[in-house]
Amino acid sequence: MSELRQIPNVGKATEKDLIAMGYTTIESLKGKTAEQLYKEECALRGEIIDRCQLYLYRAVEYFVNSENPDLSKCSWWFWKDEFVAPSPCGAICAECGLFPKTCEGCRKIKGKVYWLQYTGGDVCKVYDCCVNQKGQANCGKCDCLPCERFTKDPTISDEQNNANLKKMIETIKKI
Repeated sequence: MSELRQIPNVGKATEKDLIAMGYTTIESLKGKTAEQLYKEECALRGEIIDRCQLYLYRAVEYFVNSENPDLSKCSWWFWKDEFVAPSPCGAICAECGLFPKTCEGCRKIKGKVYWLQYTGGDVCKVYDCCVNQKGQANCGKCDCLPCERFTKDPTISDEQNNANLKKMIETIKKI
Protein backbone atom coordinates (compact mmCIF):
# COMPACT_ATOMS: atom_id res chain seq x y z
CA MET A 1 0.00 0.00 0.00
CA SER A 2 1.38 3.41 -1.01
CA GLU A 3 0.92 6.82 0.58
CA LEU A 4 -1.75 7.51 -2.04
CA ARG A 5 -4.13 5.50 0.14
CA GLN A 6 -3.91 8.31 2.72
CA ILE A 7 -6.00 10.43 0.35
CA PRO A 8 -9.71 10.17 1.14
CA ASN A 9 -11.61 8.04 -1.42
CA VAL A 10 -8.46 6.46 -2.87
CA GLY A 11 -8.91 2.72 -2.58
CA LYS A 12 -6.97 -0.15 -4.12
CA ALA A 13 -8.31 0.31 -7.66
CA THR A 14 -7.74 4.07 -7.83
CA GLU A 15 -4.32 3.66 -6.20
CA LYS A 16 -3.39 1.12 -8.88
CA ASP A 17 -4.60 3.42 -11.67
CA LEU A 18 -2.77 6.45 -10.27
CA ILE A 19 0.47 4.48 -10.05
CA ALA A 20 -0.03 3.21 -13.61
CA MET A 21 -0.45 6.85 -14.70
CA GLY A 22 2.86 7.73 -13.01
CA TYR A 23 1.62 9.21 -9.74
CA THR A 24 3.32 7.45 -6.86
CA THR A 25 3.16 10.09 -4.12
CA ILE A 26 0.79 12.75 -2.87
CA GLU A 27 3.35 15.34 -3.91
CA SER A 28 3.29 14.02 -7.50
CA LEU A 29 -0.44 14.88 -7.67
CA LYS A 30 -0.04 18.50 -6.55
CA GLY A 31 -1.07 20.95 -9.24
CA LYS A 32 -2.96 18.32 -11.25
CA THR A 33 -6.61 18.99 -12.00
CA ALA A 34 -9.38 16.46 -11.69
CA GLU A 35 -10.09 16.81 -15.39
CA GLN A 36 -6.46 15.96 -16.24
CA LEU A 37 -6.50 12.88 -14.02
CA TYR A 38 -9.84 11.73 -15.40
CA LYS A 39 -8.67 12.09 -19.01
CA GLU A 40 -5.45 10.23 -18.20
CA GLU A 41 -7.36 7.36 -16.64
CA CYS A 42 -9.75 7.19 -19.60
CA ALA A 43 -6.70 7.01 -21.91
CA LEU A 44 -5.10 4.37 -19.68
CA ARG A 45 -8.21 2.21 -19.90
CA GLY A 46 -8.92 3.00 -23.54
CA GLU A 47 -12.52 4.04 -22.84
CA ILE A 48 -14.66 6.69 -21.23
CA ILE A 49 -15.03 5.67 -17.60
CA ASP A 50 -17.86 6.39 -15.19
CA ARG A 51 -18.19 10.10 -14.42
CA CYS A 52 -18.13 9.30 -10.69
CA GLN A 53 -14.38 8.84 -11.08
CA LEU A 54 -14.17 12.50 -12.16
CA TYR A 55 -16.01 13.44 -8.95
CA LEU A 56 -13.53 11.35 -6.97
CA TYR A 57 -10.63 13.10 -8.70
CA ARG A 58 -12.17 16.48 -7.85
CA ALA A 59 -12.09 15.47 -4.17
CA VAL A 60 -8.50 14.29 -4.63
CA GLU A 61 -7.59 17.61 -6.28
CA TYR A 62 -9.13 19.51 -3.38
CA PHE A 63 -7.33 17.38 -0.80
CA VAL A 64 -3.84 17.46 -2.32
CA ASN A 65 -3.94 21.12 -3.36
CA SER A 66 -5.42 22.60 -0.18
CA GLU A 67 -3.13 23.71 2.60
CA ASN A 68 -5.59 22.54 5.27
CA PRO A 69 -8.33 20.51 3.57
CA ASP A 70 -11.61 20.22 5.44
CA LEU A 71 -12.08 16.46 5.67
CA SER A 72 -15.86 16.87 5.73
CA LYS A 73 -15.58 18.16 2.13
CA CYS A 74 -13.53 15.20 0.92
CA SER A 75 -16.36 12.81 0.13
CA TRP A 76 -16.52 12.34 -3.64
CA TRP A 77 -20.27 13.05 -3.82
CA PHE A 78 -19.66 16.64 -2.68
CA TRP A 79 -17.73 17.14 -5.93
CA LYS A 80 -20.55 16.20 -8.30
CA ASP A 81 -21.40 18.65 -11.08
CA GLU A 82 -24.27 20.19 -9.12
CA PHE A 83 -21.83 21.45 -6.47
CA VAL A 84 -18.97 22.38 -8.78
CA ALA A 85 -20.98 24.14 -11.48
CA PRO A 86 -21.60 27.79 -10.65
CA SER A 87 -24.82 28.55 -8.81
CA PRO A 88 -27.10 31.17 -10.41
CA CYS A 89 -25.05 34.02 -8.91
CA GLY A 90 -21.72 32.49 -9.92
CA ALA A 91 -20.69 31.15 -6.51
CA ILE A 92 -19.27 27.63 -6.53
CA CYS A 93 -20.80 25.72 -3.66
CA ALA A 94 -17.94 23.26 -3.20
CA GLU A 95 -15.51 26.17 -2.67
CA CYS A 96 -17.57 27.77 0.08
CA GLY A 97 -16.43 27.37 3.66
CA LEU A 98 -20.01 26.71 4.73
CA PHE A 99 -20.43 23.76 2.36
CA PRO A 100 -21.51 21.06 3.22
CA LYS A 101 -21.90 21.48 6.99
CA THR A 102 -23.99 24.67 7.11
CA CYS A 103 -25.24 24.79 3.52
CA GLU A 104 -25.93 21.89 1.16
CA GLY A 105 -25.60 23.95 -2.00
CA CYS A 106 -27.85 26.45 -3.73
CA ARG A 107 -29.53 24.01 -6.10
CA LYS A 108 -30.27 21.50 -3.38
CA ILE A 109 -31.69 24.09 -0.96
CA LYS A 110 -33.43 25.93 -3.81
CA GLY A 111 -32.04 29.32 -2.88
CA LYS A 112 -33.02 29.18 0.78
CA VAL A 113 -29.59 30.36 1.88
CA TYR A 114 -28.39 30.83 5.46
CA TRP A 115 -27.97 34.58 5.19
CA LEU A 116 -31.70 35.16 4.65
CA GLN A 117 -31.88 35.26 8.44
CA TYR A 118 -30.04 38.62 8.19
CA THR A 119 -31.67 40.05 5.07
CA GLY A 120 -35.18 38.64 5.25
CA GLY A 121 -37.17 36.92 2.57
CA ASP A 122 -37.90 33.28 1.82
CA VAL A 123 -35.43 32.72 -1.01
CA CYS A 124 -32.31 34.39 -2.42
CA LYS A 125 -33.42 37.17 -4.79
CA VAL A 126 -30.84 36.16 -7.40
CA TYR A 127 -31.92 32.51 -7.31
CA ASP A 128 -35.59 33.49 -7.44
CA CYS A 129 -35.17 35.75 -10.46
CA CYS A 130 -32.78 33.52 -12.36
CA VAL A 131 -34.18 30.04 -11.67
CA ASN A 132 -37.78 30.48 -10.55
CA GLN A 133 -38.80 33.39 -12.77
CA LYS A 134 -36.55 33.09 -15.85
CA GLY A 135 -35.79 29.34 -15.81
CA GLN A 136 -32.05 29.93 -16.29
CA ALA A 137 -29.15 27.99 -14.76
CA ASN A 138 -27.27 31.19 -13.93
CA CYS A 139 -27.23 34.94 -14.51
CA GLY A 140 -24.46 34.85 -17.12
CA LYS A 141 -26.66 35.94 -20.04
CA CYS A 142 -28.61 38.58 -18.15
CA ASP A 143 -28.23 42.13 -19.49
CA CYS A 144 -28.57 43.53 -15.96
CA LEU A 145 -25.58 41.66 -14.52
CA PRO A 146 -24.82 42.46 -11.75
CA CYS A 147 -28.11 43.86 -10.57
CA GLU A 148 -29.52 45.07 -7.27
CA ARG A 149 -30.45 41.47 -6.42
CA PHE A 150 -26.79 40.80 -5.65
CA THR A 151 -26.90 41.86 -2.03
CA LYS A 152 -24.13 42.29 0.50
CA ASP A 153 -23.43 39.26 2.67
CA PRO A 154 -23.69 40.82 6.14
CA THR A 155 -21.38 38.20 7.65
CA ILE A 156 -18.25 39.36 5.77
CA SER A 157 -16.39 42.62 5.13
CA ASP A 158 -17.08 45.02 2.27
CA GLU A 159 -13.70 44.13 0.77
CA GLN A 160 -14.52 40.41 0.83
CA ASN A 161 -17.97 41.11 -0.62
CA ASN A 162 -16.43 43.07 -3.50
CA ALA A 163 -13.86 40.34 -4.16
CA ASN A 164 -16.57 37.65 -4.06
CA LEU A 165 -18.86 39.61 -6.40
CA LYS A 166 -16.03 40.16 -8.89
CA LYS A 167 -15.14 36.45 -8.86
CA MET A 168 -18.79 35.37 -9.19
CA ILE A 169 -19.41 37.71 -12.15
CA GLU A 170 -16.22 36.53 -13.89
CA THR A 171 -17.24 32.90 -13.34
CA ILE A 172 -20.71 33.17 -14.86
CA LYS A 173 -19.57 35.37 -17.74
CA LYS A 174 -17.16 32.57 -18.79
CA ILE A 175 -20.00 30.11 -19.24
